Amino acid sequence: MNITYIGHATVLIDTGSCKFITDPLLVKRIARIGPKRKVPLQVKSGSLEDIDFTTISHGHFDHLDLRSLKMIDQDVPVVCHPTLERIVRKTKHKPRPLNRWESTEINGIKITAVPAFHFSARPPFHFSKDYQGYIIEAEKVLYHAGDGGMNNHFNEIGKRFDIDITFLPIGGYNPSSYRKYHLNPEDALDALVMMNASLLIPIHWGTFILSREPIDEPPKRLLDYAEKKGLQHRVKVLQPGENTDLHQE
Repeated sequence: MNITYIGHATVLIDTGSCKFITDPLLVKRIARIGPKRKVPLQVKSGSLEDIDFTTISHGHFDHLDLRSLKMIDQDVPVVCHPTLERIVRKTKHKPRPLNRWESTEINGIKITAVPAFHFSARPPFHFSKDYQGYIIEAEKVLYHAGDGGMNNHFNEIGKRFDIDITFLPIGGYNPSSYRKYHLNPEDALDALVMMNASLLIPIHWGTFILSREPIDEPPKRLLDYAEKKGLQHRVKVLQPGENTDLHQE
């Protein structure tokens, strides 16, 4: 299984039987006038080819970026919340809408939408509870949370699925009021334990400055907390742009 943490909530995953990308954000600046990327965008030539599907966790501009979706072949289905269908269609892609706990199958891979605890707003007209994560059942069971805060939905997800790899956000927690809707590093590790998942690969850090914590603080806090809890073996930090092949470890 080959995994590339492109940055923010964007992960490119090739399981062997399928290839997909999450919340593609492949531009230098969010929404043209928003925060600039703080690390170079590293996407290898040809890496966006032969993608089986894309997942969109919610409608915020840093998770649903239309310019980035247009970089992916229009025949690639986009799994999203039903209220995002209209926006996704602007890119000529075909949305595959899912409400929470609903599933779809793409090229033999089962994808299930699962709850998240977040907020949504895409000015000027889109305001809906469109936030969710996804379970992808391939050679391993993968969970991409997208974005969100601590809530008991992690317990429910863990009861329903035997999760191998989690992609959980660890940035965006400072000031303290942000933490309601964003996991901090310690929350992410606690969520891993709540779900009884095998491995945590942290996302939503190190790419854009959207909050007040230092850009490199989240993974340091995560690793310190993992060492304190004796869970270092269940955490793998990838730098933005870094690639790993889990079969070689």
